[in-house]
Amino acid sequence: MATRIKPWAKPLSIRLLRKGCANRPFYHIIAVPTDDRCVSEGIEQLGVFDPMPNEYNERLLALNVERFKHYVAEGAWIRSSTAMLLGTAGVLPLHPHSLTLAWRARQRQLEAEKKSKPENEDSEN
Repeated sequence: MATRIKPWAKPLSIRLLRKGCANRPFYHIIAVPTDDRCVSEGIEQLGVFDPMPNEYNERLLALNVERFKHYVAEGAWIRSSTAMLLGTAGVLPLHPHSLTLAWRARQRQLEAEKKSKPENEDSEN
């Protein structure tokens, strides 16, 4: 039997809530009512994301996958920034914008290598 959305229930959204200091951010992944425009704690915290690399150059993501699936099955919308993060982590399919950003970064890297290559060849001769 399929899960039905209750008509009296507010539609939900899964988004990132920024916490931490100015130089040391971290994010809570929360479920909030869609019409909630203010910064609130939401209905439930689903996970935590630490964007600052640790000593092993890792960015840590902790997610309660069961509760995340529950809210998605209830019809919660996933904000694009959250979808990009969870797509990169492997929880969701890759977001199209993530692929575009990766392609642009690769193009910039190739251009920088082309610019630095002639300088190295001139110094060898």
